Amino acid sequence: MKVTRTNAKGETRQLLLKEYFLNAFLIATLKKMGEEAGKIARGPEKLVPVRVKA
Repeated sequence: MKVTRTNAKGETRQLLLKEYFLNAFLIATLKKMGEEAGKIARGPEKLVPVRVKA
């Protein structure tokens, strides 16, 4: 199945549906990897003692 896109200039571009979803999947995966790498780079979160009433 093909998806046809038309931009503001009137040019058309055809993408295969599989290619479209593969691109979306890769973008989401790279975004998630970047977020996880950012968490690792920041290091572990420091724990703060909290008073507990019994």
